[in-house]
Amino acid sequence: MKTKFYRLSILFTIFFTVLVSCNKEDVAPVEPTPLPEPEKVSPDYSANLYLRKEYMDQYYYWADDVKGANAKLDLKKYDIYDAFDAMLYKDDRWSWMESGESFRATKSGEISETWGVSWAQREDYVEAGDYSVYVCFILPESPLAKKGVTRGAKLTGIKGLKIPEDGFHTQEQIDYLNEHLYDSPQTFEFKLPNGEKISFEATLPKSVSTNFILSEQVFDGGDFLGLDGAVGYFNLYQFESAFKKDIDAAFSRFKEAGVKKMIVDLRYNSGGSADVCQRMISYLAPAGLNGKPYVTRTHNNLLSSLNETQYIGEEKSSSYRDMSIGLDEIYFIMDHGSASSSEVLYNGLRPYMKGKIHMVGRQTYGKPNGMYVLIYPGDNESYEKYNSGDYSLAKWVFYPICFFNKNSEGESIPYGPSAPSGFRPDNERPDDILHDFGVEEDRIKACLTHIVSGSYPEVPVTKRTKAQGNGLRILSLEPEWKTNPNYGSYIVR
Repeated sequence: MKTKFYRLSILFTIFFTVLVSCNKEDVAPVEPTPLPEPEKVSPDYSANLYLRKEYMDQYYYWADDVKGANAKLDLKKYDIYDAFDAMLYKDDRWSWMESGESFRATKSGEISETWGVSWAQREDYVEAGDYSVYVCFILPESPLAKKGVTRGAKLTGIKGLKIPEDGFHTQEQIDYLNEHLYDSPQTFEFKLPNGEKISFEATLPKSVSTNFILSEQVFDGGDFLGLDGAVGYFNLYQFESAFKKDIDAAFSRFKEAGVKKMIVDLRYNSGGSADVCQRMISYLAPAGLNGKPYVTRTHNNLLSSLNETQYIGEEKSSSYRDMSIGLDEIYFIMDHGSASSSEVLYNGLRPYMKGKIHMVGRQTYGKPNGMYVLIYPGDNESYEKYNSGDYSLAKWVFYPICFFNKNSEGESIPYGPSAPSGFRPDNERPDDILHDFGVEEDRIKACLTHIVSGSYPEVPVTKRTKAQGNGLRILSLEPEWKTNPNYGSYIVR
């Protein structure tokens, strides 16, 4: 025991001597360990969690494919838009979301900060050197429409810029147009389709209202030589539930006029509500098809109990009322922007109108699936208000793909990895933006010619050019189907 104590005493003495013999200058100062910064948490964190758990893990068509990866996402780091994008399946080019404010504006039919005009340059079959800007379509309540501007009008100048007759020659001209087109007040100069030149000053309105019916007409032999009966023309911009009464009124007039052949123009129609699609097909389907299926919706495995079939005719207490106006032939005018609900309508009629349904224009977008409207907050009160038409509580509105559509013969809308991949027309023709909607517009004229003669007229001969115009096209005027990867909707409330 003494030996052990002796050795310990020596060790302690050496250790103490070393400590007291060190200079203060030789000892490095000890820096205090910084406290960790508090973790930054996205203000949308609660919404992100709700979106993943209540919607994407349950309703999303590809829920099984993404559930594992989505569970690993650190949702504290994302705002709601990035979180939504991060949760999507790799091949999903359709799902999207918007703010409640944007959703309410759409539901009201009010479009803010716009002239109420769709501008375009000629995309195909362009005449060499023509890179002018034309009015593609114009809403009736537009301040420009009230000054006499129509589809086909060429923009020849705004305040501070004169546009040459053959369009843009410099990038500076394009930059000026992009920067100043929405100045208010603005001075406009146009050359109308009839050659008349007009100029005026207009003030940008806070909003422009529309019912999405761009044109409704009835043609007869007095309008187009050879017609032996009334032909209806109906141009619908979007399938929006708020305007079903306007659709009802239009088809009531078609029926009263004795229309048996119809031209349905959906060239700019990106889709919309499933209930409007059902209303439309119930009017357009031939008589005697009341209660026949036109679309079947298939969900993910978790929600297979929601798989359902929709039928021609307006559903009332488990029965269907006959709404057909008695058509015997339909011509659809479609384009790359015709998507989703537009394609569901066309696909649903195909099995019942073989040989009596035609398509003129260009290949459609190709969107075979649809969405439910899912809102946040998603509590009972929010949904009760939503279902009663009060959208005030919705902060975010989600449209994830929830089901795939097939018609009564099990045929889906053709689709591929990129747009356009939809239906191909019987008669391919470019969009004639030089004429207003009427008998002189090339696609409408083609339909009427086929009704009279059984054949389509030749496509107008124009010069194609790929070399000219590079850099002179206005990218901000590119159609939405080209610029929006989530374009098109077939929405079930």
